[in-house]
Amino acid sequence: MLSIPERAAQIIDTQEQQLDEINSRTIFLAGSKNVGKSTLLHMFLEKLETPRNTLVLEYSFGRKTNLKQAIDKNVCHIWEYGGKLDMLKNVLPVLPKTKNYYYCIMVDLSKPKTLLQTIEICVHAMNETQSISDNCVTNLIILCGKYDLFKNFDTEAKKIVCSTLRSVALLNGAHLMFYSSKESMLVKRAKDIFSSIGFENGISIKDKQTNPTKPLFINKGADTWENIGVARSTFDEIKQRYYSKIPLDSSGDVTTVKTGLKKTHPEADIDKLIALKYDELREMETLEIDIMSIVDYLC
Repeated sequence: MLSIPERAAQIIDTQEQQLDEINSRTIFLAGSKNVGKSTLLHMFLEKLETPRNTLVLEYSFGRKTNLKQAIDKNVCHIWEYGGKLDMLKNVLPVLPKTKNYYYCIMVDLSKPKTLLQTIEICVHAMNETQSISDNCVTNLIILCGKYDLFKNFDTEAKKIVCSTLRSVALLNGAHLMFYSSKESMLVKRAKDIFSSIGFENGISIKDKQTNPTKPLFINKGADTWENIGVARSTFDEIKQRYYSKIPLDSSGDVTTVKTGLKKTHPEADIDKLIALKYDELREMETLEIDIMSIVDYLC
């Protein structure tokens, strides 16, 4: 039987754990390569340094004072994945998640031949690794980057892409938004969204934009098959309809990562060794990372 001091300590520990769950958020960001994931996170966290190429998995965090309880700070844990998409299923099960968990898939609107494949792989990895024992609900966000290039596409092509993305978002219960780092209005909206999911109670912006000639923004549950203009569809039916008009690019493999490594040392031999180690990490068939050790100091 516990003594009174031991029981009191147990109660305090439980309350602190519950408070930590309330005040903590987890954001996981994956998707197309070179679409601007790191740039977006740097703007959200107001980092001044130039973003680097993401090597497999990178962690960062943000803190914000809780206005209701000035002593407490809300903490947002952010994981950015830059490795092979077919390795996502190895990463997600060991990812430390809080109760408030947001899974963000960022795709490249300027590459319509591969964006649907990217979404399919990321959604499949999410569904395959979800466990009923997880003490969290996955909130899915489909973030579509490089709108500044996409807006110049042919009108018919934009209609097809937008209709497909809306269908996928509706089918998977996801929020959908278009983004460009080159347009200040879209940057501000993206930062507001990340601030809402990182430090508040989810997406609070109620705006809605479904016009394919404008940057889409549709909250989860705000769209219908009737509004999209297509019959209720499975993912296979959506793919079949999309690829009949925009064929899949078989020359490119969205599961691989081929990014150039910047030379950061005056000695060429050192740069060669670093490039070799980076290639070894990217080509690993399995990923064994003790992620918990990275965040031990937060416990």
